Amino acid sequence: MRNKSWIAAGAAGLLFLAGCSGATASVSDPDKELMTIGDVTYTRGQEYEYIKKSTGPNLVMQMAEEVIYDKEVPVTDEIRKQAEDNYNEYAKTSDNLESYIQSMGYKDRQDYIDKVLIPAVQAEKLLTKWFTDAQEEIVQEYKPSRAQIIQTDSKDSADKALQALKDGKSAQDVAGQYQMEGTSYNGTAAIVTTMDTVLPTRLINTLSSAESKAGVVNEVFENDDKTQFFVAVLVSNNYDDIKGELESTLKNDSTVTEKCLVSYLTKYDFRVFDQDIFDYLRVNYPQYLVTRPDLMESADAES
Repeated sequence: MRNKSWIAAGAAGLLFLAGCSGATASVSDPDKELMTIGDVTYTRGQEYEYIKKSTGPNLVMQMAEEVIYDKEVPVTDEIRKQAEDNYNEYAKTSDNLESYIQSMGYKDRQDYIDKVLIPAVQAEKLLTKWFTDAQEEIVQEYKPSRAQIIQTDSKDSADKALQALKDGKSAQDVAGQYQMEGTSYNGTAAIVTTMDTVLPTRLINTLSSAESKAGVVNEVFENDDKTQFFVAVLVSNNYDDIKGELESTLKNDSTVTEKCLVSYLTKYDFRVFDQDIFDYLRVNYPQYLVTRPDLMESADAES
């Protein structure tokens, strides 16, 4: 089995080299022979370069995440217990879980918990923390609220639904009479954000506006081609009131977890000095190069 300690040490250099343009990380004793086959010899340096190019970017990001976890959501007894509970749940569905994780390169149950499950719990905790730390950014980006929305397929039905709401009927009762067939906007209270692509932008903005108060919104909203219509009852747009449900709604979206990571990469001034890794991230994940917003803007312009 490969000696992983020098591989990890070399990867650390990808992050912490004293930077200059074109710098690359290296490993000690690069000419030391590792193996021969026929008349071909492979050295320690060749293996390191292969590993760096094939897995280096992922390893660098993993190391950066570990630094963030240690600073923001360090391991506690609670986190360890949750990770162990998760392992026990997985074990219930597998007769040979420990053999399986050993086949993936982990020494035993504890090694898997330490290297996989604990960081997974830390990632969940970090996301929860981000929903508090980044309140202003989240409100600006997602314009969240909690509302009961009814979707109809005609302006006439929407007008009647709005009047019924103003007359004091419940959103569910009104939806039962006027909602469009097959809609998920059926008067049930739910989180509304800019991720809701069906809803008119004006409706999302109105619900999230600081000027809007809880209750029936006195307006019929329509989509761009005027084929779908919406009326709404605002339950709350107070961030503290809806934060927990907002997190539950958004946490499985990859763009949200990515924004969380970028936020903390920015906080801790994440930099990559190795040219090969930098170039890979520049092409594939420019959003992680947080000290180079010009690259992010360039990538957005090309997409």
